[in-house]
Amino acid sequence: MSKRLRNTLIVVAALILIIVFAVVNGRRHSSVASVTAIKLTPTHFLASLPENGILSRPGVVTVPVLVSGNLASLSVRAGDHVVAGQQLASIDNPTLNANAASSQADYQSAVANIDTARVQEQNSRVQYEGAVATALSNLNEAKRIYQADAALYRQKAIARSQVDADKAKLDQAQVTYDQSVQQLKLGAVSGYGINSVSSAKSAADKAQIINNENQQQLGFTQILAPISGKILTVASTPNDTLAPIRVGDQVNAGQALFTIARDDGWIVRTKVDEQDVAHVTVGMRAQISGEDLGGKKFTGRVLSIAPTAQKSDDPSSTARQVTTVVALDGSAPFFRDGMSVNVDIYTRDIANAIVVPMTALVTEKTKKYVWVVVSGVTHKRVVTTGTDNGATIVITSGLASGDEIIGTPGPTLKDGDHVHAVLPTPSPKPSST
Repeated sequence: MSKRLRNTLIVVAALILIIVFAVVNGRRHSSVASVTAIKLTPTHFLASLPENGILSRPGVVTVPVLVSGNLASLSVRAGDHVVAGQQLASIDNPTLNANAASSQADYQSAVANIDTARVQEQNSRVQYEGAVATALSNLNEAKRIYQADAALYRQKAIARSQVDADKAKLDQAQVTYDQSVQQLKLGAVSGYGINSVSSAKSAADKAQIINNENQQQLGFTQILAPISGKILTVASTPNDTLAPIRVGDQVNAGQALFTIARDDGWIVRTKVDEQDVAHVTVGMRAQISGEDLGGKKFTGRVLSIAPTAQKSDDPSSTARQVTTVVALDGSAPFFRDGMSVNVDIYTRDIANAIVVPMTALVTEKTKKYVWVVVSGVTHKRVVTTGTDNGATIVITSGLASGDEIIGTPGPTLKDGDHVHAVLPTPSPKPSST
């Protein structure tokens, strides 16, 4: 065999080997399964409780008419902003005006009578004290005469009858003095007569009570804003519910004239099922959305949770619900009381969590695991799980950032299989439930 022929055969044999190797290698790679892999990165995990709610102001105050009459003035209309103490309207009631003026005059007269009674009392006291002084002087004179005549009688200078007459005058003077002293004491207690200062003060106090009541009634004719806020509604005319009330229209005590919403932002009232309320706490974040909000979303926090559960609004349901209030962080010009909204209360909020889709998790007896792909080879790895939101679940141990897992492993997958992982994608964004 020539050298040239031998070299040709070597080249042909090498080509045959290359072709065989390519065919075998191609067959081997064609048997490798393709899988969808997910490359894990820490993400923000959220689990939410979806509910329906009603948008409203946090506090709406009804301003009623407290006295009957006719509307004398109307200073505001629906949509106006008012401050506490601002006059909203006034009521005309001539009877209240007359009563207030009359009672005011009576009270002022009663107060003046106190000064008059005080002068009269001083005069009466002076008279009583003068009577006591006169009686005391007469008593002392009667004593002097009796004692002098008694001495003369012992000297047999005068008759016994004179001494007895002097004694009788002395006793009478003593009685008169005692009576005047007692009258002075009683006068101090009684005020020295029917027109005493105490009586005048009692009359003035009574007049003041009546006047205060009448002035209060008159004050009710001025209708003031009890709080700062926005006028939501104004009463309608008596005969036309679509027309706002006008000056001159009659109003009755107890009639609602205005409603005012406080300047405290907006809230959403929702009802949480009794089985879910254990997962809700004050301060939890929430998201508000809905068709009425023009596709916009607003954040808020749980403000309060009712202490009692009420029967469901659904007549066919036996479940009970707990009213829960969410305070919004912001507002929008198109907000209106009574709008229907969707409420998502975030019951779990975990930052930097390792999250996998529920489809990646495989349960085998009491253990849970996922399929991890390392250099194109599958490995079954046991994991510990945390909370889930129905679509994704938190992995608390067993996986780390950067691991690649199979999103939906097939039933024939075995440990050590060679697989071709499709372009890895970041961990799925958590979906709320």
